[in-house]
Amino acid sequence: MLAHGATDLDRLGELVNSPAQQRAWAIVEPLLAELRAADIVLIGTPMYNYSIPAGLKAWLDQITFPRMSLAPTRFVVASARGGAYSPGTPKAIYDYQERYLRDFFAGHFAVEDTVFVHSELVNSRQDPALAHLRDKHDASHAAALATARTLGKEY
Repeated sequence: MLAHGATDLDRLGELVNSPAQQRAWAIVEPLLAELRAADIVLIGTPMYNYSIPAGLKAWLDQITFPRMSLAPTRFVVASARGGAYSPGTPKAIYDYQERYLRDFFAGHFAVEDTVFVHSELVNSRQDPALAHLRDKHDASHAAALATARTLGKEY
């Protein structure tokens, strides 16, 4: 792409030549068109191993091209997390999920104001060793729902 001087998203299809490229573009083009048409992108994702699932990473890889800007598109990420990773918690330094997505959207899409809504300590619903944290999960979940409702009205 860059070797051909093609960074205009409207012209990416012009670079498709081979049958393999045509098959790949047939998958990528609708995803990219949907993303570019959106005013708000809502991503629902769990936290896996302190980061994002492979499926989300694969989607990002498919719809990201050099020097693209999606500003002023708004991004909202709603996530479920097994533990507590919010600022001030002992595991906050392991939150690569929010940091990765925030940096990705800013660096690749020029979107600086991504909003994150987290429901934390979800594992307290299943893991007997974390059952004593269920009240904190319930509070986190209620706060996430309230934030989502507020965002729904604002956006």
